[in-house]
Amino acid sequence: MKIIIKIAYLLTIISIPALQIQAQESLWKIYDQRNSGENVVALLRNTSEASINNLEHSEKVFPELSFYCEQGNPNISIKINWKRYISSFNKTEIGIKIDGKNYTWLSFNLDKTGQISFQNPSTHSNELINKFKKITKLAVEIEPYSEPPINVYFNLSGFASHLEKLKSICSQ
Repeated sequence: MKIIIKIAYLLTIISIPALQIQAQESLWKIYDQRNSGENVVALLRNTSEASINNLEHSEKVFPELSFYCEQGNPNISIKINWKRYISSFNKTEIGIKIDGKNYTWLSFNLDKTGQISFQNPSTHSNELINKFKKITKLAVEIEPYSEPPINVYFNLSGFASHLEKLKSICSQ
């Protein structure tokens, strides 16, 4: 009986790192869309750690942080699909908190649905992406029109290596 317990314990210890690696890998999904006819060539996506309320449909949704490149432009852009209505304005301010420091407020564009905030490739996007490569936790705050602020958190573990895969696809 003691031998069985020891074997079970040993198997548990061996499998924990494998499960952690698998969990880290599943944080990121990369979509190669080169042959799809779409404007977006490739996209790297991460889902928020927790859900937020979509008051319009009385449901919980998980925002998605994405990095992507478009046809004819290898530069990387950033977008957050909030999966809920944020505002009818063309622009909004988003607070970015990197590893527990103070929020830095940045201007983001909003798509026509008012649900997706994005930053086109620019010096600001490149600076953000470089900062994201060095951290494991990202906090994002947005204040929807006439509502209290929403805070979401993204686990950025493994971002740097997945970003390199995205850049490789985008540069082809």
